[in-house]
Amino acid sequence: MLPEVGIEPARLSQQLAVLRRANLVKTRKGGSIVYYSLTSPHVAVLRVARTILSGVLAEQAELLADLQAAQGERPGQT
Repeated sequence: MLPEVGIEPARLSQQLAVLRRANLVKTRKGGSIVYYSLTSPHVAVLRVARTILSGVLAEQAELLADLQAAQGERPGQT
């Protein structure tokens, strides 16, 4: 996992501990290796939903900026 996330081992361990306490991941030991898996497929769905909602909010912010800029271009408008 370390090469994928690119953070220090201690930091990754802390983050995984938080996820375990929140029951978002579960662990299984195989010798000296610890395997992590999601506790529910719904966890993955939440990640996708967050990505989608972030995109929608970014588009809305862009639309708002465009509307505000257009309002500023009209004569007599402040």
